[in-house]
Amino acid sequence: MPTNDAESFLDHAHLAEGDFAAFEQLLAARRNGDDRAHPDWELVSAHTSHLDGELQNSFAVFRPTGERGSTLPNHWEAKVYFDEAGRVLPERPGPPAPPPPLAAALTAHLPGWSAQPCRLNPGRDLAELAGRLWDRHPSQWTSTRAPHSAFALAGPRGERLLVVQPHPDGPVLLRAGRPDDAPADQDFWAARPPEPVEFSAGTDPAALAAEVEERFAPAYQRAAWHARTIAVEDALVALDDLSVAYVLPPNPRHLGEPDIFESAAARDRTAWRHLDVLADQGPHLISGIRAVTTAEDRLDRDLGPRLRRLHYAENALNGIREIRNRWEVLATRTASDDPATTRIRASAKDMRNNEAWSRTPWVPVMSLAVLAQDLTPRIGRPAPNRDKQVQAAVARGRHRFGTAPEPAAAAPPPATAPRRTR
Repeated sequence: MPTNDAESFLDHAHLAEGDFAAFEQLLAARRNGDDRAHPDWELVSAHTSHLDGELQNSFAVFRPTGERGSTLPNHWEAKVYFDEAGRVLPERPGPPAPPPPLAAALTAHLPGWSAQPCRLNPGRDLAELAGRLWDRHPSQWTSTRAPHSAFALAGPRGERLLVVQPHPDGPVLLRAGRPDDAPADQDFWAARPPEPVEFSAGTDPAALAAEVEERFAPAYQRAAWHARTIAVEDALVALDDLSVAYVLPPNPRHLGEPDIFESAAARDRTAWRHLDVLADQGPHLISGIRAVTTAEDRLDRDLGPRLRRLHYAENALNGIREIRNRWEVLATRTASDDPATTRIRASAKDMRNNEAWSRTPWVPVMSLAVLAQDLTPRIGRPAPNRDKQVQAAVARGRHRFGTAPEPAAAAPPPATAPRRTR
């Protein structure tokens, strides 16, 4: 995901015990309905969620004020997690725990897959682990109560799964993780990922691997493909609408119509959100199309020319990503929230949006969306063998174009009787 517009929070390494004490005091005052102020910090927002009476997640965002703000880098805000009693759960840097034995045993039966242990520290680590889930079922853990073990599985075709054991002797859960470059808006992903699968603690890793390879992974691929296709189609429809939107001349009376923008900058700002979606989801569709098409498809009268034109859409997507990456460097250099830097950053974003709208040939991406939709039935099927594809295509080509049979070997001349001489 791009980081140029993402919110950034202060690393807890810059905070002291006095800061954490101030956070606890401010949160307690908010819960008691007290508007008590603190000289160094102010409470910006607080969030708490419960499920069946149990705390699931509790965090608050604080902004430095006064002299304390001038001593912190970039004037960033601090995001802090709390336990049930309102005590701070500071971030604990360091490597995650070693992966459980099941991780190595499982990847041994899944060629091309890799396993990575998950960090299970209370607070941010557990909250982010819950945020990695794609399905809508409860996480089976909270921001203060960690599961017994958890590791992530990464597949060769973009699969992102989580294997979690909530209790030492309890069942093992196979869950769908959010795909790479998934938008932050959960409603954007209307596709239904595969439902969680439960295995007993003593399940043979080979049986679990068979479930992953034969059912869970294909279902995941289809759900992710559907989500990415819909995302690209929605972005293209929005860009097409923006191409005919009306931009008001300077100093008119704005009537509030949805397809009218007060300035070109406002139009470009709206367009950038959709171009950003294309830059994230488009490359996944291109790689998926190349993975499911065959050598014979390039000889097809309908599909072949469309596949050969795929590089036009790829070039357009590369153009969007090049603009985003170039302006991202400037955004990281202007991360401070002081008024002057904020104005510079806003102006830079408007320049980026204008360049993306005026220079990005996003129209070729429309053919990519249509092609991806046509190839949807192939998603989730076993990967074709390339050598067999080429052999079959050559054999069918010979049959189709009536290749002449090889000439037979010439017959030897008949034996003749010796001629007599006079």
